[in-house]
Amino acid sequence: MEIYDTRTLAGVISVQKPPILYWLDWFPTVMTFDTMDIMWDVIAPTQRLAPFVAPNVQGRIMRRQGYSDKVFRPAYSKPKHVVDPSQTLARMAGEAIATGSFSLQQRYLAIVAENMRLEKELLMRRYEWMAARAIIDGEVTVTGDDYPTKTVIFGRDASLTTTLLTTTRWNQSTSTPLADLAAARRSSFRLANTTIRRLTFGLNAWDSFSSHADIRPLLSTLVRGSTTEFNIAVPDGAPYEYMGFIAGQGGMGRLDLFTYAAEYEDDNSVLQPFMDADTVVGTGPGIQGVQCYGAIRDFDAGLVATQMFSKMWREQDPSVAFTMTQSAPLMVPAQPNGCFRIKVQ
Repeated sequence: MEIYDTRTLAGVISVQKPPILYWLDWFPTVMTFDTMDIMWDVIAPTQRLAPFVAPNVQGRIMRRQGYSDKVFRPAYSKPKHVVDPSQTLARMAGEAIATGSFSLQQRYLAIVAENMRLEKELLMRRYEWMAARAIIDGEVTVTGDDYPTKTVIFGRDASLTTTLLTTTRWNQSTSTPLADLAAARRSSFRLANTTIRRLTFGLNAWDSFSSHADIRPLLSTLVRGSTTEFNIAVPDGAPYEYMGFIAGQGGMGRLDLFTYAAEYEDDNSVLQPFMDADTVVGTGPGIQGVQCYGAIRDFDAGLVATQMFSKMWREQDPSVAFTMTQSAPLMVPAQPNGCFRIKVQ
């Protein structure tokens, strides 16, 4: 019995797609360190005014603004794969059925290339997870084999991480979503002198928000003067969706609205959400996110600072090869008060 009418494959159908980044986009700056530690300074904001003095007296000496420095020694992330010679004997996905079309050497090179691609994707997904934790939680907990659990607290003001009480939850008729968002947005502006430009909703939070009596008129394209538009391109297969924007309502300027439902696979192979479905997160460019990478402690890396370093080596007996990509990451929001999180129900 033949599997296919023809013995050639038209192509390879893959449900595995490269990770589509969302939270990491708020971290556009990349910094590498030639030390084991990642270091950054936190400058306290000030709203001081220049003092008045009489024109015939000396100017007043202003006290310099203080700062605090933070240091974190990042854990390594180093996905590793084996390349066994026996792997080159089997037909690869995309080759002709039964006969195959690649030589053993071609399969070997293809396996190595696939390992490197996969390792980079694993690391990018880890970067995305760290960026999500920094923005959503205001902190990130790092734990792993032979690495003591450490939590990096970025110092977001407690007023920007809130949970609504029973009668104010968005699935209650007594709730006031616009007022809640306006209050959080104003707090962020007061603390960070920056403006929230985007709201990201978990799916449950969006359902409650979009069905609320105060919100429905703003989202209806049939209402005269509607400020909702649907014109932002979203990649195919993205775990987020652009839902339009609201502007000039409840004391708020324009806010782009997105829903988000991405998941990742934890160490026990269980899918976990990046973001609580009952949560809404506010973000803006004032976060000033920085991707920080500690030095790679590997002679083959040339002892230079780099984001990630891939290498390959062979063992003689038994004859196998290994590929590995190393990175020492931490995603740092330079202005942690430039975002907020509200658990709305």
